Amino acid sequence: MTIRHLIFYSSAFLFFISALAEEPINFNRDIRPLLSDRCFHCHGPDAKKREADLRLDTREGALAPLDDDGEMFTVVPGDPDKSELFYRIITDDEIDVMPPPESKLPAFSKKE
Repeated sequence: MTIRHLIFYSSAFLFFISALAEEPINFNRDIRPLLSDRCFHCHGPDAKKREADLRLDTREGALAPLDDDGEMFTVVPGDPDKSELFYRIITDDEIDVMPPPESKLPAFSKKE
C-alpha cells in the first residue's frame, strides 16, 4: 500500500466518522432509553409510583405546564434553556438534580 492509498483511506475513514458524529438525535433511539432508565421509575406509567403527577412517558405529560400560570414547562421543544427537565438533569444542586441522589440511579453523564 502506498502513502497515497493510506492518505485516501485515512481521509475516507475520518469523513465517515465525522458523518456519524453529526447524525441527528432521534428521540426513540437516543432519548427515550435514558428517560426509561432514569426517569420512568417516578415519572412513568405506574400511577402508584408517580411523583409530582408528572409523566415523562407521554408527549402530553412532558409538554404540560408545571404551574397554573403556564409559564414553566418540563420540556420546551427546541429550547432546552426553558425546559425544567434539562435544568434538573444538568444542575449541581442536590435538591433539584434528577434523578435525586437518594434514588441510587446513575446521574446523567455530560455526553448523555
